Amino acid sequence: MSLTNSNTYIEPTAGTSINTGRIQQNNSLRSLLTNFRSSSAPALTNITASGVNIDEQDGMLFRMANNNVSALYISDSVSKKTSPVGGNFTRVGIGHRVEEGIVSLAANITHYEIGELVATPSAAGALSSNARLYMITSNSATMASVKDVGIPPTNGSVTNTMLATNSITADRIKDGNVTLVKADFTTGTGDGLSGAAATLKLSSAAGADTSLGFGTRNTSNVALVWIDSATGHTAGLNLYDQTNAYAPMASNLALQSAIQGGTTEPVPIVPAGSIIAWSGSSAPSGWILCDGTAISRTTYAALFAVAGTAYGIGNGSTTFNVPDLQDRLPLGKGTNNGTLGTQTGSMSSSSSTTTDSGGSGGLSLTSDTVDDTLPSGTKDVTQTTYLTNVTQAAHTHSLTVPTSVVNYIIKT
Repeated sequence: MSLTNSNTYIEPTAGTSINTGRIQQNNSLRSLLTNFRSSSAPALTNITASGVNIDEQDGMLFRMANNNVSALYISDSVSKKTSPVGGNFTRVGIGHRVEEGIVSLAANITHYEIGELVATPSAAGALSSNARLYMITSNSATMASVKDVGIPPTNGSVTNTMLATNSITADRIKDGNVTLVKADFTTGTGDGLSGAAATLKLSSAAGADTSLGFGTRNTSNVALVWIDSATGHTAGLNLYDQTNAYAPMASNLALQSAIQGGTTEPVPIVPAGSIIAWSGSSAPSGWILCDGTAISRTTYAALFAVAGTAYGIGNGSTTFNVPDLQDRLPLGKGTNNGTLGTQTGSMSSSSSTTTDSGGSGGLSLTSDTVDDTLPSGTKDVTQTTYLTNVTQAAHTHSLTVPTSVVNYIIKT
């Protein structure tokens, strides 16, 4: 019950004796000095004016003090949401509470109301390194109503979160608007896609926001971290593990600034239609051999948007052809060769090419204008021959080009 001398205000009336009035005034002053200190909220009979019980008044302060809680409340019939202590008394606008760690908070949860903040540092210092700030979200009087303000909300709004390299551990991942799927976090050798694999993965549930998923192998936790670099070109956001090694990251399309170090709109690192020399016998995933194959215009829409039917119309409606570089070398488009997809001949198996044969070639001779006579003698005059005309017939030459055979592939 309320204390008679510290939680009661009685206004003397005209019929009150001087002695009784003095006691009432003294008790009322004590009430003001102690802010109605009591283990329960002031009741109707605790405030009497002109002989009438008038109950609490807006703006009235009340300090609850018992074995479980010591907190200041204010009577506010307008701003109060709910009042677990009774009447219109609320802590909204007063401040936040402090508990001796999360265990103490759990023990006193029934004394908190919606909207309150509570900090959990330890006076002894043992738990201070893990002190947190919590908010009470309902008057359920259970720990389900306690939300860590450092964890992103689950309503799809955006918050910024900073993670240290070694901070991603199983006990620090909170299941919110995503589905948490994990096996042993520190052991295993799987790829993270099955229950037996060592992984801590966040996947998007139906209708929820999509989150990043990190897989771990052995004791190497993986995190997104900001890495500073003196060289500049490696500085930025990196996927990094605890062995000081970069971890691979898969994406549907990897982009980078169109100009290195610039602020231009990002473009694909390897755009569809790129052609490179490839040492393998077959094309890797995401690429197709440049062998003239007809492929689907729908399935390979990005490549079709670039190449079109320049290298072949396919079936004329649903397919198109990729470039055919079999036994051919690529040639840059220019003034003399201005049509994409133009093909001329093919290289022989010996990497030998033959020159074109031309018309016959004639040689003409000129005479000596100074002395056009030949000395003659009895013994050799009949052995002298005059060359009057030379004709060369059309012919070809073979040329061997030094080569090393590779495949050409095109990005889809």
